[in-house]
Amino acid sequence: MARNARHIIHEIYSDVMFELAEDAGLVEQVMDDLDAVAEVMKEEPEFLSLLTLGQVKENEKAKMIRRVFKGRINDLTLDFLCVLAKRNRMNFVYGIGDRYQVLMDERKNLHRIEVTLAKEPTDEQAEKIKADIRDALNAEIRLSVNIDPEILGGIIIKKGDLMVDNSVRTILSRTVDAIMIRSKEKLNIKNPNTK
Repeated sequence: MARNARHIIHEIYSDVMFELAEDAGLVEQVMDDLDAVAEVMKEEPEFLSLLTLGQVKENEKAKMIRRVFKGRINDLTLDFLCVLAKRNRMNFVYGIGDRYQVLMDERKNLHRIEVTLAKEPTDEQAEKIKADIRDALNAEIRLSVNIDPEILGGIIIKKGDLMVDNSVRTILSRTVDAIMIRSKEKLNIKNPNTK
């Protein structure tokens, strides 16, 4: 299935689940439940495989989910998982949980920021980065840090589709490009007849 189709499925199911949870006053609890379910699926990948097999009937998948999770998660989340099972959508549970978290963050006016650094920051450095970005946005943030030694140094900051790339690699690349352009311009000025 194409990535865009998966994204649409994540959006549809998580948006509906979020709306139902909001109406029931269970937004935080459903998020905790989705995290707990995702953890079980990660620890028991055979269980998730069983829930995505075409040979197992959808109603049987829903019964398995009820046996495993009844009493461990709230009924709203349990019913939601059964709907996913009956529609052969259990393999989307991780993406749905991620999207639900985004909706919850938006509701709290909490911005998701992703930074990429060349090496692992100390706790103090990470807190400083978080504080600086929080102050710049004048909003609370959820910071995730990626490590990519190939950027050499500096920082790349992403918020949704927006990106600020102040990595050493990018700065060097821009500098080399500028030098090349200037060199070509100087050559053209000295030899105006050359093309």
